[in-house]
Amino acid sequence: MATVVVVDNGAGTVKAESASAEGPLRFTNAAGKSRGESFTRYGDFSQVKDITGLALRRPHERGYLCNADLEKEIWSFIFKSRLRISPRESGLLVTEPLLNLPACQAAAEQLVFEDFGFHSYYACSSQQLAARGHFEASRGSSDASAADTGLVVDLGHSFTSAVPVFDNRVLNYGVRRLDFGGKAATNLLKEVVSYRSLNVMNEPYIVEIMKEDTCFVSQDAVNDLRAAQQSKKSFSLDYVLPDGMTVFRPRVKTEEDNENLTKGFKNPRHAPQVACLTHERFMVPEVYFNPSDVGLNQAGIAELVLQSCECVDPILQPLLLSNVLLVGGGSLLPGLVDRFRTELRKVAPIDCPINVWHSPERAITSAWFGGKAVVDSGEYASKAMTRQEYQEHGCDPTRRKFIS
Repeated sequence: MATVVVVDNGAGTVKAESASAEGPLRFTNAAGKSRGESFTRYGDFSQVKDITGLALRRPHERGYLCNADLEKEIWSFIFKSRLRISPRESGLLVTEPLLNLPACQAAAEQLVFEDFGFHSYYACSSQQLAARGHFEASRGSSDASAADTGLVVDLGHSFTSAVPVFDNRVLNYGVRRLDFGGKAATNLLKEVVSYRSLNVMNEPYIVEIMKEDTCFVSQDAVNDLRAAQQSKKSFSLDYVLPDGMTVFRPRVKTEEDNENLTKGFKNPRHAPQVACLTHERFMVPEVYFNPSDVGLNQAGIAELVLQSCECVDPILQPLLLSNVLLVGGGSLLPGLVDRFRTELRKVAPIDCPINVWHSPERAITSAWFGGKAVVDSGEYASKAMTRQEYQEHGCDPTRRKFIS
């Protein structure tokens, strides 16, 4: 049997590896050039010495593939330099956005069969695969998992989705979306820090690291904001920015930094810059629960789950609420899971039990493990489109064997 490569092709990160592996490798789904370098890097920026001003280009816009040529370069780096596979002798299971556009589907199929020449290809949503992996892991722990039924809340790079799954199939009419994700959170933090402290508008890569290092979800945002206004030290945190000479990676300022940062500089103003963060550390993630804070007339993630449940048969609603799976990079924010449980309990019917599942170890890789389960079960062989079928029928969506 040919090797099958599982690729969770997220707008922010790509998780990829052979289905026979224990886990995936992670890559940034972007290309970029740093200052002083004459070449473009794809997928991996860990070896960039000076990340200040690092400009990234992404093949996805608002969660959908818009630049297949750029995606081709990123995949080429992953398949040839990291996975070291031969596409013509391999199958490919890859994720695609929910309710994907036909033009994006056609572009992906051309990329897979014409540019790389994979032997076979199967595509489905990352939320469906995440649910599949969760059902396999929690089999027997609940009636909902036994029925392959649950609700996936995906806090992704481009947006946040509530996705009901029944019998391992996505109920498309119940999908609900919040137009706020990791990228929007980074942009918001970038604007706030630039207004209050230092200008970091041209440093999205650094601010994304800053967000992951310093932000958290408050359990009581109103009281915490009041405390921050009364005493600036309540949530104050100094964050050291790289200068490309003495500091190469951003970090939270330590006691040791107080003495060492200005050493060797005759003028302290030439030392690495330090951004002072306060209530933005929790007010930026607060948008997940109160989108109206930034002018979005949409439901927060707890209400999003309830809206999704109300779209499906009432018989399924208790099963969905008893098996809610939190995935995506946004779910790793400290305090988010506890706050989500509290908010969901407030809006859900009082007689419905609420169970929220979250694995920090698999929050980002859950879809990859679900894809691995599909391959291991033998389903991939029966559902995949072969290169011969593509050559005969082309990109006709009506001939796609993929399930939604």
